[in-house]
Amino acid sequence: MVDNLITYSVLIVDDQASNIDVIRRYLEEENYAISGATSGQKAIELVNKLNIDILLLDTSMSDIDGYEVCRIVKEEPSTRHIPVIFVTDDTLSTEDLRRCFASGAADIISRPVHKDIVKTRIKNQLYQIKQLKMENKLRESNKMAELGSMVAEISHEVSSPLGNLRLSIDYLNEKNNSLKKSFENTTLTKSELNGHIEKIDKALQMCTANINLASNVMFSFKQVAVDQCSNNLLRFNLLRYTKDILLTLRPKLKRCSHEISLKIDERVELNSYPGVLSQVLINLVNNTLTHAFEFIEKGNIEIIAEFEIDKVVIVYRDNGIGMDSNSAANAFKKYYTTKAGQGGSGLGLSICHELVEDILGGTITLESTLGIGTTFTITLDKDIAEKRVHA
Repeated sequence: MVDNLITYSVLIVDDQASNIDVIRRYLEEENYAISGATSGQKAIELVNKLNIDILLLDTSMSDIDGYEVCRIVKEEPSTRHIPVIFVTDDTLSTEDLRRCFASGAADIISRPVHKDIVKTRIKNQLYQIKQLKMENKLRESNKMAELGSMVAEISHEVSSPLGNLRLSIDYLNEKNNSLKKSFENTTLTKSELNGHIEKIDKALQMCTANINLASNVMFSFKQVAVDQCSNNLLRFNLLRYTKDILLTLRPKLKRCSHEISLKIDERVELNSYPGVLSQVLINLVNNTLTHAFEFIEKGNIEIIAEFEIDKVVIVYRDNGIGMDSNSAANAFKKYYTTKAGQGGSGLGLSICHELVEDILGGTITLESTLGIGTTFTITLDKDIAEKRVHA
């Protein structure tokens, strides 16, 4: 869709209808869907009812002031993304300014309101919205591309045990028919029967092993893929879930000699977003394989997590080529890559940073030494729901 055909929605909130009309007239020539509200309570209702892109909010209203409206909007997950521009008196004190931004405002316009200033400030926020939407699309595209790649690799991985299972079943049929013929012809000897039983037993063991392998790979992939697409808040065991993630990466890891060791306390349980955490760990592994182990035949990755009361600290460490100080300082920046033009998007680690800090409510840091390796440290709350209740 051409951008100038997109209609953005602006909600103007002021307990003086005349103030709303002034701003409405200023914006008439723009392609905006404009709504008005003359109370804080009505504004909250409209924000939840309409698909609002920008909120222009008077700070001093008689029922619920603008600061409280902004706080409510920013606390609600479905509306916290809406940028709020406060419209205030020109006698704003330093404390008032601090209060505006502390409550979640993106910008401030002082009265008397000027047409060009209103239009410019709104366009600036819309530009930020467009950038955010583009980045979200890129992130979603990156996630779906990874899932698509995993589907292809898992399909190939499962085809091998299923092929072996087919051969084992054919072998069992052949031996069973041979045994039946010998029995019907009364030529079956004890040694021949024992030989058949031994061969059938081995074939059945092979069938069981291949069924278990295919089932485990498919179950783990289904679990991780569903969690990534749904992003539901769930309680899960970190060790078991990390094993599921690594099973989905098995086709990729089989092609190299690198080893991954898990040192995760089996008591560590989280109430968080497993699909988001899987994206983070998959991106870290992919980053290691692409960058850290590019010139290393047999590398080692360690994933460590100790049992603690309220927090979980996940340490992801590789012994790859490491980073110089400039790369380490810029590693989490969007589009920064040392492989420009070679398939590197510069999104992997920046996505990890956003997912950990914005969705999981944690922190991620890295330490790296050139020629020795890189360590990522992720600190998360064990119960993200409880954290939000007490926030």
